[in-house]
Amino acid sequence: MAYTRGNLAVKQKPAEKVVRKYRETTKVVVRRSALPIQEKMLYLATVLFCVAIAGIIVWRYAYIYEINKNAQEMASATAKLQQQTTQNELRQHLLENDIVARAAALGYIEPTDIVPIQVSRDKGTTATSTDIKVNN
Repeated sequence: MAYTRGNLAVKQKPAEKVVRKYRETTKVVVRRSALPIQEKMLYLATVLFCVAIAGIIVWRYAYIYEINKNAQEMASATAKLQQQTTQNELRQHLLENDIVARAAALGYIEPTDIVPIQVSRDKGTTATSTDIKVNN
C-alpha cells in the first residue's frame, strides 16, 4: 500500500505501460581541439628552461662533491706524509745517537787533524789546491 500524506487508505494505481516504437539516442561527440603552435612553443620553452636549471644545479652539486672529495684525499695524503715525516725524524735521531758506536764497531776511527776545505763562491771560478789553507 502506498502511504500518501499520512493516509493509508489510498488505492494504488496500476503502472502505466508506455510502448515506444523507436528509441531516441543521442551520441555525444567530443572533439579535441589542437593546441595552437604558440602555446605548444611556450610549453616546450618552459620545460626546456626547467630542465636547464635542473641540469645546472646537478652540475654544481657534482662539482662541489668533486672538490670535497679532492680535499679529503689531500687531507689524508697530508696526514700520511706527516706520519712518514715523524717516523723519518725519529729514525734520524736514532741514527745520530748511534752513529759513533756503529762507526767504532765497523772499525772507523775519529780524525785527529781536521783540514778545512774552502770553496770559491764566485761564479765561474774554481777552487785550486793553492786556495786550500791548512789551520795548524
